[in-house]
Amino acid sequence: MFGFLKKTSKRNSIHNMETKLFSNDTGEFPAIVIGLNVYDGETAEAFFDDVIEQFKLHRMASPPETANLTVTLAGVISALEFCNHWFARCEADPILDHFTSIMVHADVLHISGLELLDRASLVR
Repeated sequence: MFGFLKKTSKRNSIHNMETKLFSNDTGEFPAIVIGLNVYDGETAEAFFDDVIEQFKLHRMASPPETANLTVTLAGVISALEFCNHWFARCEADPILDHFTSIMVHADVLHISGLELLDRASLVR
């Protein structure tokens, strides 16, 4: 539906961010999916700031009822570390805080290949 490809650095990159339509027994719903590669821990915090800015722009262009998010995270940063940065940023960013507060499903999945290393939720 809505998508783009953006590289932030050689070691950290957004490899996808798009809104997709999914279906379940209650009907169709839009969800944002984000795929991240984070292999440079030293620049991860600045990279996550960029990811959050891109998410906000993307969320504004998504259907108003979008309340689902899945972030797939490969690399050296855990799902919990990502969520901690996100929540810290919510405290200073009312737009991000609002978009986060209306999420009904928002998982961060830390992966290595096909293996799930850990997961955390952005739903409060």
